[in-house]
Amino acid sequence: MAIGLKSNISFCDVEGQLVFLDIEADRYFGLSPAAEQSFRGLLADPASPDHASPAPASPDPVSPVVALIDHAQLLEMDAPAPPMPCPARASGGESLLDRLDTSDHRPSAAATIAASLNILSIRAQLRLRSLASIFARLRRRKSAVRCWRHAPEEALAITAAFAASARVLRSHDQCLPRSLALAHAFIRAGLAADLFLAVRLRPFAAHCWVEHDGLIANDRAAHVDSYQPILIL
Repeated sequence: MAIGLKSNISFCDVEGQLVFLDIEADRYFGLSPAAEQSFRGLLADPASPDHASPAPASPDPVSPVVALIDHAQLLEMDAPAPPMPCPARASGGESLLDRLDTSDHRPSAAATIAASLNILSIRAQLRLRSLASIFARLRRRKSAVRCWRHAPEEALAITAAFAASARVLRSHDQCLPRSLALAHAFIRAGLAADLFLAVRLRPFAAHCWVEHDGLIANDRAAHVDSYQPILIL
C-alpha cells in the first residue's frame, strides 16, 4: 500500500524547511515541526509499514502520517508513487532577455498588441476560474503537442513582444499571468515551454517564470536562482 501526495499538492525543500503548494486551495503552507518530522520520515523510507500504523507504545491510535492524511488532506493511500520534492534547477543559465539586450530585435506593434491581449485574457481567467483548472488547461495543451520544436530565435521573438507589452500593461507583481500567457504563446507555436513556480524564505516570496529548453524566457538567471521550484508544468 503506497502512501503518496494528493494530486493537487506539490512541495519543495527550501533552506531545510518544507513548503507545500495546494493548487486547488491556491495557497502555500508549511507543517508543524512534529508533522514535518513525520513527513520527512516518509520521504526517507516510503515503504515502511510504520507510516501507516501507530507505534505499539503510542497512546495515540493514529500514526503521524495517517494524521496528515486525515487532517491535513496532504497524503492519500494507494497512490501511484511515493511523495517526491520538486527538483531543483541548475543555477545560472542563459536568459532570452540577455539576448534581447544585445540584439537589435524590435517586435512589431501587432505582436506586442497580441501579447498584451493574451496577458489580459489570462488575468481575466485568474479572476473567474480556479488555479487548478487553469493549470489543467496548460497541461492538456502541452500533452496535445506531438512534436516540440527547439527554436531559440522564434522564442526570442515571442519573448520580445511580451517584454514590450510591459510598456503598456502593468508588469510589477504580475509574474503569474504574464508567465502563463507566455507559456501558452510558446505552446501555440509548438515551442517547448516549462512553467516554473518557485518560492523562497525569509521573507517568504513566490515567483514564476517560463523556460524554453533550459533558456530562461522572461527573467534573469540571478533572480530565479534565489528561488526553489515547487511545481514545474
